[in-house]
Formats: sequence, C-alpha cells, structure tokens
Amino acid sequence: MPTWEYGLKTGNLSEEEMVKCFEKALTRAAKATSDLHIAKSRKKLRKYTGPFGRSTPDAEPPDYDHIYFFNSGHRGCYLFIKLYPNMERNGRVQFSKEGVTWCMYIDFSYGRDLSPGILADLEVEKPEEYGENFMQELSHLFPGEIVLLKEYEYFRWENGRTVRVVPQKAPENGGQEDIPTN
Repeated sequence: MPTWEYGLKTGNLSEEEMVKCFEKALTRAAKATSDLHIAKSRKKLRKYTGPFGRSTPDAEPPDYDHIYFFNSGHRGCYLFIKLYPNMERNGRVQFSKEGVTWCMYIDFSYGRDLSPGILADLEVEKPEEYGENFMQELSHLFPGEIVLLKEYEYFRWENGRTVRVVPQKAPENGGQEDIPTN
C-alpha cells in the first residue's frame, strides 16, 4: 500500500473539534480491528511544537505553531498519521487546492510488507485493517470534505529484491475504462 496526503476542508470547524473527530475515529477503528492489542493500548494524537523535519535535505524546514502525530506503534496493524496546517506561519502553502485548511499524511502500508509467517506469529490476518477502519470512520464522522491530494510511490521487498511500486492514476474519463463492444 502506498502512502497518501489528504486535504481537509474544515470550513468553520475549530481545531479542537477536528482533533476530537480524529480521536473518535481512532477509537472506533481500534475497537473494530480484529487485533486485540490495538484496542487495549490505543494511543492518542500527540501535539508537537517542533522542530519539524525537512521533506528533502535542500528544502526549507516547515514553519508551524504545532502539528499532530499518531503512531499505532503496533507492528502488524500499523497506522501513522501526521496532521498539519496547510498554511505555515510564514504564509507558505503546502497544497494550493481551494478550501484545504489542514493536511493529513497517512501511512498504513508497513504491515503488508511483513511475511505471512511473521503476521501469523503476530496473530494478524489483515494488516491494513486498522488504517482502513480509521479512514472509514473518519469519512463518516468528519463534517467537512476530505480530498485526496497526493499518492506516493513506495518500495517493497518481494522475492528477495526491492520492487518500486508507482501509484496508478485514474483514467481521464472519471475512472471508467472504455470496453470494446465488438
């Protein structure tokens, strides 16, 4: 699974209300996940005031008052979230999509790269379940709009070698493929 960057169109939703919505979605997702360790030890979003890392060595460091992180810390059903404002204090905008006030970077791909033997030892049948449950709950609870901004390519280990996985783009005709009729 790749990682994604989503834009949150919060409208008049306050930051506190947004964080409560995320916490509620994380709690519901943890309870719905078959891995009992997740539900027992669910962590909370953590607020950090920096310093924040650079996206590349030559990039300027981001300038935020604060951002939020969530890391499930569980090896099988992994979930990582970074929640940050779309506009930095210095006025620099991360994504120019109209109406996006906050951004969410999400990754729940790590568990999929584990071997079936390791997943069996961890008693995990579906490693992406926590992330999928979270996205489903967030889409039901979040009063604003959630828009996909970017899907990142990634690398995975397959048959003793590293394989580059590039996200597939949706066809220009809205995701439907033309089917020949003859």
